Amino acid sequence: MQNGRRAGWQSGVLLALSAAAWPASGATASKGTDIPGANEEDPIQAGVFTTRWGRLFSGNKDKFSGALSFSSGLQEQWLTIPNGSESAQQKKKINQLMNLSLQYSPYSYWFANITLRAPITDTSKYTSDFRYSFGYDDWHANTFSLVYSNYGDNHLFPSGNKRRTYFEQGAFTFAYKFSLPKAIEPHLLIQKGDSIVCQVGYSWVPRYYSLADNDLQSNKNVFLGGCGYTFKQHFFVRATAFWFPQSEQQQPWNGDFSYSFGYAGYTPGSFSIQYANYSGTRYPGRSSSNAKFREGTISLIWFLPF
Repeated sequence: MQNGRRAGWQSGVLLALSAAAWPASGATASKGTDIPGANEEDPIQAGVFTTRWGRLFSGNKDKFSGALSFSSGLQEQWLTIPNGSESAQQKKKINQLMNLSLQYSPYSYWFANITLRAPITDTSKYTSDFRYSFGYDDWHANTFSLVYSNYGDNHLFPSGNKRRTYFEQGAFTFAYKFSLPKAIEPHLLIQKGDSIVCQVGYSWVPRYYSLADNDLQSNKNVFLGGCGYTFKQHFFVRATAFWFPQSEQQQPWNGDFSYSFGYAGYTPGSFSIQYANYSGTRYPGRSSSNAKFREGTISLIWFLPF
């Protein structure tokens, strides 16, 4: 139980940082438009679901926690990079970011998290951005949680007439975490001490960008479900599936599923490493199906020693 509690804040920060590994200045350059939210990867897919997994084992009693991480894509991609208040350039490169994540838990399982991000190259006040979440999230199995997360177009120094953040493009996620029945779980565990925790949930986004309409639309609905396996208290594998009741609301960058695996330390000052893939994945047989390993991101995380 002690390790479970230590893992809590670090798991939350771990996946907040992995979600933060998305492009700092926008998606691919082909999306260029001034519509708010159109120049970013979709807020939900990039963050809420993975952050939901990240906070699965939260339980640390410390009010303040944080982590510093380096994240890198595995292949080059076209990015739109702001280079002034009214200008930007298109550049093909491997997206590499430095991320600082800070979390405040004032009472019980209430929390607020912010992640500041800056690219390793082409660094300027216009290319840096931030992502944030807050809400109630009990780390125990058989509990409910309600979290707001915004991983979209948030800039400390917005260019042009853009706002610093678009709150209405964030996602509200209601989820239920549960353990498997005792008659089933032992048959799925590799060794004693391992654990499996699953969850189901629903996410609602008031406003979202639709590529087909090249405009903002209202009321995006997404259901999710999946499980996470922890091996020897440090190694983990997680997978989540998503269902869009209105299929036209699923954008090309919204995956059918996401997955991650890696090693997580527990004590402040320790390191963790993980691979995550949650962008545009498609099941076999679907149009433009893909789950290319090189589409994912590798992150190295250092949990700050305080």
